[in-house]
Parts: sequence; C-alpha cells; structure tokens
Amino acid sequence: MAYTAKNKRLKKAFKKRVGTMPLVIKLLQYFSGGFLLKQGTDSQLLWVTYSIIVFGLLALFSASANYSLGISGNAFSQVLKQLVFVVIGIGMMGWMAQFPYQRLKSIAWTFGLIVSGLLFLTLAQGVTTNGSERWLPLGPFQFQPSELAKPAVVMLMATALSQLKNKWGLVGKFSLVVLVMIGLIFKQPNLSISLLLGSTWLSMLFIGGLALPCFTIGLPLGFIFVWIQIQNTPYQLKRVVGWLDPWKDPQDVGYNIIQSYYAIASGGFFGRGFGNSIQKLYFLPFEHTDFILAVVAEEMGFVGACLVLGLYAWLAVRGFYIAMQCQNAFGQLLAFGLTWVIIIQAVINICVATGLFPVTGVTLPLVSYGGTSVLVTLGMIGILMNISQQTAKEQQALLTAQENAKGI
Repeated sequence: MAYTAKNKRLKKAFKKRVGTMPLVIKLLQYFSGGFLLKQGTDSQLLWVTYSIIVFGLLALFSASANYSLGISGNAFSQVLKQLVFVVIGIGMMGWMAQFPYQRLKSIAWTFGLIVSGLLFLTLAQGVTTNGSERWLPLGPFQFQPSELAKPAVVMLMATALSQLKNKWGLVGKFSLVVLVMIGLIFKQPNLSISLLLGSTWLSMLFIGGLALPCFTIGLPLGFIFVWIQIQNTPYQLKRVVGWLDPWKDPQDVGYNIIQSYYAIASGGFFGRGFGNSIQKLYFLPFEHTDFILAVVAEEMGFVGACLVLGLYAWLAVRGFYIAMQCQNAFGQLLAFGLTWVIIIQAVINICVATGLFPVTGVTLPLVSYGGTSVLVTLGMIGILMNISQQTAKEQQALLTAQENAKGI
C-alpha cells in the first residue's frame, strides 16, 4: 500500500512537471524569437537585434565590473540590472510586434501630450544628476521621459505627413507639440537629445515632402539659434571649447575625450583582450554609458570597433529596407523615423567617443547601461517587426490573388 501511494505521488508530480513543459517551450520560443519568425517578421532584423543585445551585455559587464565593485561590492550588479530590463524589453518588443502598427496613428496625439506632460513634470519634480534634471522617480527605479519622446516624435510626424486631407495643417499642429517637447528637453538641460529629436523631425519633414527652400532658410536659422543657446549655457560652451582643443585643459574640459583617445589608441588592431582595459579603472569617465565604445576599442581593438559599426549598419539597412517595402505612407514614415532615431543616436555616441562631436550624454543603444533606453529601443524595434510582418502578409495576399487570376 505504501509503495502504491508513493508511486501515485510520483506519477502525479511527473504529470505536473510535464504539464508545465508546453509553457516553458512557449517561453523559450518567445524569448528566442521563434514565434516572431513564424509570424513572418524580418529574420535579419531579429538576428541583428539579438546580436547587439548579446554583444552589449558582454561589453557592459567588462566596462562596469570595476565600477560595480566600487558601489555595491558585486562585479555583476550593473549587468544584472541591465539584464532585467533586457528581458522586459524583449517582452515589450514581442508585444509591439503583435500590436497592429496602424493603431498607433489614432493614439499618436494623445501619446505626444502625455510625453509632454511627463517632461513638464520632470522639470518640476525630476531628479537632478550631474547638473541635469532628466529623471523621474518610479519606486526604487528612475526613468527618463525624454526617451519616450523619441517614438512620440516619430508617431506624430508619421501620422501628420501620411494624411491625404489637410496634411500641412496637421503637420503644423503636430510640429508644435514636437517643438514643445524639444524645448522642454533642452531646458533640463539636454542638448544632445534635443538635437537628436530635432534632426528626426527635420528628416521626416524632408521625406514627407516639405519644400527644399524651407530647409535652406530654416536650417541656418536653426544653427544660429542653437549656437546662441550654447553660448548662453556655460557648461555647454565649456564642452564645445574642450572639444575644439582638449589639450589646452587636459585635467578639466578636455579630460573625457583625452582618456577616450588613450583607450582607443592603446587597443591597436586586436585589443588588449576581454576584461583587460586599463582606462576603465577610474581613468575613463562614464565608461559603462557614454564612453563604452572606447572600452570596446581598447579591449577588442579595431576589429571590435568595426564589429560594432557593422552591427548598427546592418540594423540600419534592415530598418530602411522595411520602410521601402511597406506599401502605405504611414508605415513607410514610421519605419523610416524609428530607424533614423536609433541609428543617429548610435552615430552621435560613436562620434563623441572618437572626438568627432563634443561630449554629450547620448548612450549607445542596447549596449550602454540604461534601463529606459533599452525598453524604448526594443519597443521601437518591435514596431519595425510588426511593419515587416504586415508587409509580408500584404505581399503574400497580392501574390496569391495574382496566381488565382492567372488560374482563372
């Protein structure tokens, strides 16, 4: 009797474990991207996204290990936090890949107003770090509303520019909200994200058909306005002066970029080896955020830096390809804008690390530490995946219709 009862308990436990296997398999398919491939998403976009994520986690662990030991005594603390956001972000990417992107058109205006409200709240109640008021507290975490402004700007402009009636009236109305967001972010102060959003807004206007003379007049005026603002903002002017001649004051305004130069130059062709960076040991500032590329170049050399450039080039090609393949104006503009904002952010970060741009606070997407950035970036990639899925279904339906017509 005892043996029989024990046997029944074992069978029951076994069935319970077997019953959970389908759920485990579904979760593995979900986070490996298998279900997205079945839905018809762009396979290359999926693989390049996962490649950047894996590369980013490895680079972040190496760049942040010493910093993490100093603040928490655990070399893995920063990368584990990032991993949590990556897992949540992959879930968000998968959800957005299933969310019909056409519905974004109806919520663009509301989303833009909500983001503007959060930016107002940031100026009033935000957390100040390194002289900038960019974060809002959310329990034990902080999030950066300016990250939400990236998809908001793209959604607003794609919605307005894809209209058939009263197009330019709506463009003017939505552009006003965009300019309000840019102004609020500039007041934090956050010049880099302001310029990023401004370039996204202008590029979408250009793609959307705004007359070229408007740019020949507007762009010079915009540059003059930005330069006046920089001159009236001491810390920003200090960064520009330090960028133009970092060796004039190597211990202050030129320090960051000089340390980045040292890291990149000492990496050579193949680098010092993973984990062997010298500059990350309290020489190079913001080594796991703004200047993570310098650590990559020092440890993996010219080859590692080219790998980073290649991955973002691959992402750009797939994103713009999806935009060109899409058959409706809203999807085309949305895909173009989302790809642009991700790639231009990467370009700015790379140019800062190599001394081509003044030092800014722009991170390297999916590589640098930053939870809000990871979530928003993966969410935007999820929208790109949905556009590719919908386009593939439309093309397949058209092909089927043509074959049926030939059969008749």
